[in-house]
Amino acid sequence: MVDIHFDTLLRVEALVEKIGARLENYTRFWMDFVTPFTLGEIEDIFQTGGRGSWAHLDPLYAARKAVSHPEKGILRRSDVYFGAATSLNHPGNLAEFGPTEMVLGVRDAYFESTFGANYPAIHEAGTAEGNLSARSVYALIVAGERFEERMGQLGEKWQEAEIAVLERGL
Repeated sequence: MVDIHFDTLLRVEALVEKIGARLENYTRFWMDFVTPFTLGEIEDIFQTGGRGSWAHLDPLYAARKAVSHPEKGILRRSDVYFGAATSLNHPGNLAEFGPTEMVLGVRDAYFESTFGANYPAIHEAGTAEGNLSARSVYALIVAGERFEERMGQLGEKWQEAEIAVLERGL
């Protein structure tokens, strides 16, 4: 014999509705799961010279830089770009999180007002004259299967965490 209590069914139904509503708002997913992963990827890209894909520095510039900024890699001369790209607390960082989307990058206006040029964008694209090679940071984050695989894993962790929060409230 099975006893069904309507109170239990109503609670389960309410829980399912709460889970559905909670999983429609991705803000915590962006902030607590995607952002730490993405900032780590950006740091790795800077540390490894674009994971080995960035063009080497012009030999004359590299020699001067070795003297003026020893042990600073490509795009790491003053570390302003690196800091803006990897720290949410940097004034040049751009991080916006909403229920359905996020924006993560650097603030063009910060670089233009501080340095007179949006040098992250210039480095991302390179120059048409060819005197500055493109050194992509953001396109490399999503390159390859690693990003998609990791986003799937992070999505599962986030869903489990959101459901656990609601279950604790039962």
